[in-house]
Formats: sequence, C-alpha cells, structure tokens
Amino acid sequence: MPLEFKPYPPPGQRQLGRELLRSLTRKLIVLALLAAVLVLWAGWQYSRRQSADSETLGDYRINGDAVSVLLVQPDVSLDLGTGLRGDYTAQLARALAMQFEQLGYRTRSVPARSDEERFGQASRLEDKDAAIAHQAQIAQSLREAGAPVLRVSLDGLDNDGAVVTAHRYKVELLDPRTLQPSWRAVLIWREGRSQSIALLWPLRRNRLPPPLWDSLATLAVERMREDGKLPSGTIH
Repeated sequence: MPLEFKPYPPPGQRQLGRELLRSLTRKLIVLALLAAVLVLWAGWQYSRRQSADSETLGDYRINGDAVSVLLVQPDVSLDLGTGLRGDYTAQLARALAMQFEQLGYRTRSVPARSDEERFGQASRLEDKDAAIAHQAQIAQSLREAGAPVLRVSLDGLDNDGAVVTAHRYKVELLDPRTLQPSWRAVLIWREGRSQSIALLWPLRRNRLPPPLWDSLATLAVERMREDGKLPSGTIH
C-alpha cells in the first residue's frame, strides 16, 4: 500500500495561527473580566439600593391596636425634573398602612394638606383660611382618635438631569396628644443604572422584587422594631 503524506503547514502559517489563538484568548479574558466587574458593580448597587437613618426623639411608642397614617403630599407644582408628580409619597403611605394591617392593626389614612395647599392656591385669604381650618380639623381628629400617628412625607429627590437618582422619604411617629415626633427615620432609595443586571438572578425563578415603596415600608417597620417603637410580632 503506498504511503500518503498530508501537507504540513509552513512555519509562517503555524506562527500566525498561534498568534491569532493567543489574541483571541486575551480578548475573551478581557471580556470575561469586564463582565465580572459589571456584575459585581451591579450587585453592589443593588445591595445598597435602600437604607434608613433613624433617631429616637422621645419615649412614646406604638401601643394599642390602631394606627393613623398622616400623608403629607408635596405640592403638585413642585418641579422635580421628571414630570408633575415624580414622588411616591402616597404609595409609601399606603404600603406602610398595609404593613400594619397585616400585623393586625386597624389603620386609617388622613391627608395632612388641603387641596388649596397642594395646588398652590393658598395665596388668597379665603383659601389660606380653608387650609388653616383643614389643619386644625385634622389635628383635632388625630387627638380624638388617640392612636399613634405615622406621618409620611417627601424629604427630597436627587436628580441627574431628568433622571431621579435617589428618593428620600421621612417617616415619623407622633404622639397624638401633642403631635410631636418621638421617632423619625429618613428612608433612602438609590437608583443605579446597572441594578437591572442584578435583577436577572430573581427573574430566573420568575420572581420580581417588590417596588421601592413596599421595600421602604418593610424597612421602616423593621427599623421601628429595632429602635423599640413597635412591639415584635402581630397583635390579635
């Protein structure tokens, strides 16, 4: 049987093939490192997306089985750079009320500001009188109910052009007799441009993370418990 000889690549082609392979390997390593850095950066952003800074101002704490949620809505004319209403104060107040209802408390929501105040119509004397009357009526109603008051308000928004980068909301525990705060927490939600990458992990199990107002409401309840302002567990 005659021998068959396969053509062997010349040395120049072998060297070129090795260089192409090394170049491709280096590029793949660089891409893998960049992907790893991006994932770590997204995970770091996601891990610090929310925080709470609380302080105790008095001895009053939540007791009984009822809670009043006092919603302080900002002016609708507030220029937030993202449209007429770029805050989630009302959603946070509702989420906080729902948290307490799940713990067994009876809740009621109360508007702290009159329509005249919210719509910037308190310049006229009659509108100013209506706003003052509304405040007096709400204060009297809270005192008569005698239930602990949770005042929820917008503390500020940080903007990067037309994009909100951080939300700050204030939750205060008020003594209904004096309407003075005995506890205060500033809840912060940070928007990271790479956070969506970190969401791929829960999405693989078809689970979506809760919206920011639910997360912040849970954080507020946890912080109240840590600071001794809310009994642990549910009530019956």
